[in-house]
Amino acid sequence: MKSLMITALATSFAVGSMLPMTAPVAEAKTKVNVDVYLGVPHYRYRPGPDYVFRRGHGWYLPERMQRYRISCGEAKWEVRSRGYRNVATIECNGPVYTFRALRGGQRTTVYVNARSGAVWRS
Repeated sequence: MKSLMITALATSFAVGSMLPMTAPVAEAKTKVNVDVYLGVPHYRYRPGPDYVFRRGHGWYLPERMQRYRISCGEAKWEVRSRGYRNVATIECNGPVYTFRALRGGQRTTVYVNARSGAVWRS
């Protein structure tokens, strides 16, 4: 019995010494700041002499803020390229251009986004 107890005690010490020592886990503390801007890129720093500061956003190039619009002729060409014929201009002002056109024998109103050139009909 005495030898059995000594064997059990020796086994427990042997098994305990084979287990890896666990060190206390250090908690990583990282501060992350993410800014998301859509459209014209803004920077935290001034990349060049022609950049202008916009409060709440950062530095940007002013010429990129000007919105590009396609011309009325380009919009009319987009309508024709989609299979419409006899395209007549109704309005070419504002964010959406309006045309009357013929397709498949039916007269319809066609709209074109002035910035993207997307075409849809009513």
